Amino acid sequence: MWYRWQAVDAQGHLRQGELQAASAALARALLRRQGLQARSLQTLWWRAPPRHDPRTLARLTRQLASLLQAGIPLLQALTLLQQGPGLGLWPQTLQALAQQVAAGHSLHAAMARQPQVFSSLYRQMVAAGEMAGDLAASLERLAGMLERNEALRSRLRAALMYPALVLLVCLGVVLLILLWVVPVFEEVFRAFGAPLPWPTQLVVLVSRGLGEGAPALLLMTILVTLILRTPSVRARWQPLWQAWLLRLPVLGDLIRQSVLARWCQTLASLLASGIPLAEALVPAGLASGHPVYERASRRLQRRISQGSSLHQALAGHPRFPPLLVQMCATGEETGTLAQMLARTGDGLASDFETRAQGLSALLEPLIIVVLGVSIGGILVAMYLPIFQLGQVF
Repeated sequence: MWYRWQAVDAQGHLRQGELQAASAALARALLRRQGLQARSLQTLWWRAPPRHDPRTLARLTRQLASLLQAGIPLLQALTLLQQGPGLGLWPQTLQALAQQVAAGHSLHAAMARQPQVFSSLYRQMVAAGEMAGDLAASLERLAGMLERNEALRSRLRAALMYPALVLLVCLGVVLLILLWVVPVFEEVFRAFGAPLPWPTQLVVLVSRGLGEGAPALLLMTILVTLILRTPSVRARWQPLWQAWLLRLPVLGDLIRQSVLARWCQTLASLLASGIPLAEALVPAGLASGHPVYERASRRLQRRISQGSSLHQALAGHPRFPPLLVQMCATGEETGTLAQMLARTGDGLASDFETRAQGLSALLEPLIIVVLGVSIGGILVAMYLPIFQLGQVF
């Protein structure tokens, strides 16, 4: 949360400002660390709550790996990481980790005290690196995996952002015409007293419906949005919505490729860190960021625990393509499953980027055509009565 504070410094001068902290107690502690005694602390509810940026996590992970590879002790490396600029909430998190490590806890045990920041996948890879005595290499692989996953998410958002923005502008322009321009034409047509052609009647009817139902529609939209954002309802509808998106002809294939690329790359990193396959599947499913593949990963784990190989378990599931099954079979036969999964993930990511760029290039003219037809159709329908009157006179 963001807080507005008033405090007294060592000289007795009153000072004020704003700061970001996870809680009021932590905000007061941060002020005391600066030599300030807090007098008042006001929560700024309208500001967005603080969050740990995943891109910063990937950067800090790589920096920590580099420091450890340079021979710097873990406790000193955690202290050095706190001094970087633009870290948001991370200095407090790193300080808490350093305190736990100084008290004798392992790094993954210290991270387990902050499960909202460090995922199970992250902690497992750190634990595997500590058990193998090669924490720096495990952190290096973890940083690469986080960077690849974040890059895939960014590409997917970038591929969908422009079409969504143009469609939103198109909808706004159409609503503007229907709510403010069409009623003006309707008053003019009523003064003519002549019968209107059916396209004009249809546009006028839609305009009246929107004008009369706009307040109720707006209220309903706000109410539905608030209901859908509650945790219990969101936990129910979001998996259904994401599963429905996978069934769409083009967009569904694009999302599936992005999710599968993250799944393959994460599973490859976990296996390379020495985590057994049966234990690595569920974290890989969680890292995919899609509930359908989270459930599929749990089914795969059950089948492998019963004695099946990975390619046999994948072959019985429709969500995984035959190419992935074949690559896993080759990897299991040659003992290079992690490398095969990494290659498959890289190939899926490359193919995803190519298809995303092609889809974005295809959608741009298509959306412009839809925008032109929609607005042009409304304008033609509005001018038809004027044309007819010109022919009569």
